Amino acid sequence: MELFNNLEQNLLLFFLVFYRILLLFLLFPIFSSTLFPTKIKILMTLIFALVLTPVIHFKVPQIVNLYQLILILLSDFIFIFLISLLFRIILAGIQVGGELVGYQMGFGITQTIDPLSGFSLPIISEFIYIIFLLLFFSFNFHHYLIYFIYQSFEKIPPGSFILNNNLGLFLIKKSKLIFELGIKFLAPLMVFMMLIYISLAVIGRLIPQMNVMFVSFPLTIGLGLIFFGLMLILLPKIIYPYFGDYFRSLNIILKFIKRG
Repeated sequence: MELFNNLEQNLLLFFLVFYRILLLFLLFPIFSSTLFPTKIKILMTLIFALVLTPVIHFKVPQIVNLYQLILILLSDFIFIFLISLLFRIILAGIQVGGELVGYQMGFGITQTIDPLSGFSLPIISEFIYIIFLLLFFSFNFHHYLIYFIYQSFEKIPPGSFILNNNLGLFLIKKSKLIFELGIKFLAPLMVFMMLIYISLAVIGRLIPQMNVMFVSFPLTIGLGLIFFGLMLILLPKIIYPYFGDYFRSLNIILKFIKRG
């Protein structure tokens, strides 16, 4: 009888670990992309669950009915959704900046399908998104994410997540990053493109015979791409502090939840 109870507890422990990690692969922006096959997500989840289950220690909740199980699963879903939403805010800031940059350069017509959201975005925005993913893995921030999930089981056992007012206000304040990142990335190119447009306006006045509209399209795209390439050198310096701020925000979320 005791052996049966231990087996039941271990199976429940494995299921709860598997479920939270699976939610991470399904909801976190980097892993939720349609380019990431579902079979690979499940396989990765299974591997992480098998590795983490023996080393994770938390009190397994006593489940007496289906209603309690649904509450535990819903609690974990909201928890992973919030940490994914916080990262998606940073990603949205990068994509908004890239979209505005594309419009400034004349790439507003060239649209491509974003594998993350399914919507059409300028090709420059998608290019920045790919660089964003490369920087995330190059800076080894996926290791911090795995360690955070490991810590979350001990600090927030399954079924113990509770929303509070402080957490909601914190997430609302963090939403400003969408505009902050977009402006930081867009501002240099906007000033540069404005100077080009002013120069073309002056040339159009001085040389009326020149078809400024005909000249402006290849000129703005060519010079815009050159300046955009120079801006990519600064992109890691712009993004890196926000990655660090994201994981500090996760620790703040843990503190808010523990207080609640």
